[in-house]
Amino acid sequence: MSMLNRRQIIILFVMVVAVFYGAYELVIAPRTKQDVVDIGKKSAELDTFINEITTYMPKGSRATSDSYMINRAEAHWVRDPFYERKSYREWVKVKEPAKAGSGAQKIIFDYSGYVNIKDKKIAVINGVEYESGDTLEIEGYILKGIYQNKVVIENVKSRSQFDVLLQE
Repeated sequence: MSMLNRRQIIILFVMVVAVFYGAYELVIAPRTKQDVVDIGKKSAELDTFINEITTYMPKGSRATSDSYMINRAEAHWVRDPFYERKSYREWVKVKEPAKAGSGAQKIIFDYSGYVNIKDKKIAVINGVEYESGDTLEIEGYILKGIYQNKVVIENVKSRSQFDVLLQE
């Protein structure tokens, strides 16, 4: 076995000192009764503090500023500070699923996922994963293009294309 270098000896010495100190604190050093008394005294002080607060605090009365804030929060807002017209319009469009076809039969496409791994783009439409150029489960439709916020679907019979926005 090779000799320990200076660094290893220092690390070993610090470790031994830490082990001995831990053993001393756990086994040898007795717990004093003063620690137990201090904990009981502190809990009694805390109880008296809580009792003082509850007795001096007025019951059922609020500051006028608190009442004003509560009334304003419950009132109908004339203008929402977080409202943006452009974002709202896009959100409404996304909420309405894209419909294709004519006549009595309406076909609904639900574009719910987008994955871009290196050069491969995958779209999740009606719960099924597709790549660009794949035929959809619904007969007569082909996925022409995949974008982050929409997909382009083509009806094979009429050669018409339409966009379906990503629904979050």
